[in-house]
Amino acid sequence: MKIQLIVNIVLLGSMLISQSYAQEGPRRPPPPPGQPGQPGQPGQIEQPDTEEIDQQLQNIIAQQNIQAIDNSTLNTLPVNDVKVQLGKKLFFTKNLGGEQSAACVSCHHPILGGGDDISLSVGVAAVDELDNEAHDLLGHGRFNANDDHPIVARNAPSIFNIALYERGLFWDSRVERRRDGAIFTPDSEIDTQGRRRPDQNIPEGATLADAQARFPVTSVEEMRGDFETSANNQSLRTTLVSRLNNDIENISTTWPAEFSQVFGDQLVTTDRVFEAISEYERSMVFVNNPWQDYLSGNSQALTDDQKQGAVLFFTSSRDGGAGCAACHNGSNFSNSRHHLVAYPQIGLGKGNTSNTETSQDFGRENVTNNSNDKFHFRTPSLLNISATAPYGHTGAYQTLEEVVEHYNNPRRAIERLFAAQGEQTFSDGNAPYCQLPQIQLLMIKNNVNCEDVFSDSFANSIEIADYLQDARNNSITASAPFRARPNLNAIQVRLVVDFLHTLTDPCVESRECLAPWLLDDNDLANFPDDQALEAKDQFGNIL
Repeated sequence: MKIQLIVNIVLLGSMLISQSYAQEGPRRPPPPPGQPGQPGQPGQIEQPDTEEIDQQLQNIIAQQNIQAIDNSTLNTLPVNDVKVQLGKKLFFTKNLGGEQSAACVSCHHPILGGGDDISLSVGVAAVDELDNEAHDLLGHGRFNANDDHPIVARNAPSIFNIALYERGLFWDSRVERRRDGAIFTPDSEIDTQGRRRPDQNIPEGATLADAQARFPVTSVEEMRGDFETSANNQSLRTTLVSRLNNDIENISTTWPAEFSQVFGDQLVTTDRVFEAISEYERSMVFVNNPWQDYLSGNSQALTDDQKQGAVLFFTSSRDGGAGCAACHNGSNFSNSRHHLVAYPQIGLGKGNTSNTETSQDFGRENVTNNSNDKFHFRTPSLLNISATAPYGHTGAYQTLEEVVEHYNNPRRAIERLFAAQGEQTFSDGNAPYCQLPQIQLLMIKNNVNCEDVFSDSFANSIEIADYLQDARNNSITASAPFRARPNLNAIQVRLVVDFLHTLTDPCVESRECLAPWLLDDNDLANFPDDQALEAKDQFGNIL
């Protein structure tokens, strides 16, 4: 009852906001008649004041035991630690890329939100719009040399706050820690009963990030290319690391001396390499955002609109709220589970188990081989969300408004993305899909129309939306389908988005603040090999 009363007050406040919008001209079309939360008539209700809004949110915080993040529990190293700084250099060396054309940072640059700022990543053999070799060009304007499309099938998740993940990494959690502490990966052996066993290559006590860091180097699309095609993953890692310890003729480095400063001897081993990289990643804890400030007692850290958005966010749909916290909860704003939410599917698809040629991405089913997990993806963190666009496992949405609207009606959101009217797609020249920066640049470079860039994207996306509806109707069995909820109106969507902006740490938007995680002039002058990736944007500016 208390929560319902809180939400009612928020909705009443939204009505007053809508009155002022009506006088100034609406920013968005009004909600259809009968939609939950529809603005009321002018002059009926007073908007709650700041004190009342504060009390509403404080009641929710107390009831749900929401607490500020305690960084001291994460057991991370400071960025100036010698192991973290070693990991930074390893993160930026192209010697860990099979063809020496990509580094870890190629898809995960701190200045680009811990990702790469594009919908679908471009890993090995990158070129610019004129097909000139451009391995150091990151983000917009980076293309694959050997294909008209990005060959990496998913959007690069941000590495920010990777230390907060406890259960799974990658969109399908193919690297995951079970409750007994054992880590399972794509290298896990399958026993006679068809069950995966713990990965024996992972050292005892290793972090989840340590396990994850071992796999981008094995991906043909991301870092490996056509290098050592017959080698298994562990053999490949050993070969790559041999480039760092001067075991290969014509490759001379000072990596052994770097390792000596951290480990006390000059041994460069696979385990040490990925431990250092993971500690660099884990040091990127960026949680000093307005929401944490508010939880720590600063009632002025959020605006009234942001507080109302928080009330909607944390209130269940059953009680009239947005219900976001059902999945986006905990310190990382992620329950680490996998859900069927029908995000648009663009791109080439990912390792599907269908044994047919398809550009679909079956998500978690690829890991579990359980058809109930088809089209399920891990709940992403919302920390620093305003700095990590585009969104979804294929980066099909460019704005947070699109993301929130998706949960109102996934099929309608997909139709809007592709400007679909009935059976006709791209019915106008302003389809949001065509406005995605990467899609625009592919249209220009390849001289094709928008609908020809991943031509089956709309059909694939609608198939998933229909699959979700079938799961809701119990026509098929799905592990965790997103259940329909009352729609948010335009004002409520804005309020939720206003709250989401409070989850971004200002540091991730400041080059000066991020400087310790970047290569500086001294790092480049004394880099241990000649394969440092000196990241630039499409205009030649240093990232």
